[in-house]
Amino acid sequence: MTLARPTCGGTEVVMTPHPLVGTWSLVSWQVVVDGVAQDLFGPHPKGWLILTQEGRAMALTTAEDRIPGEGDAERAALHRSMLAYTGRYRVESDRFATTVDASWNEAWNGTEQWRHFRVEDDRLFIRSAPAPSIIVPGRTDYRVIVWKREA
Repeated sequence: MTLARPTCGGTEVVMTPHPLVGTWSLVSWQVVVDGVAQDLFGPHPKGWLILTQEGRAMALTTAEDRIPGEGDAERAALHRSMLAYTGRYRVESDRFATTVDASWNEAWNGTEQWRHFRVEDDRLFIRSAPAPSIIVPGRTDYRVIVWKREA
């Protein structure tokens, strides 16, 4: 297979991936309500975020110490202790949007999920937009998520 590399005036142009591109492991996932952070999935959640050069995002987060279950109540608890979604993403300045095409939450399918981000060394810090609280009805919250670069 032959790969063509674009050149400009005889100088090879090397495309470097955006700093978001990579495989990230979850460090922490917090919900902030009225300035107070809560570890919704526990202090040691599990998860992965994969952002490809081609613009595909895949995220999976689970709470620590989940207990397997076969009954309806146990399976509902498992569903409440996770999130997963995928879609095409695009970057605009210090924000990125994922247009969700498959999700653990059917209400997210077809929506744009906006996140603010910053990359420092091997860490990716993400903050969601304020939204109706997922833990305190009638309040607004946002999520603060920290990832560690693995690849």
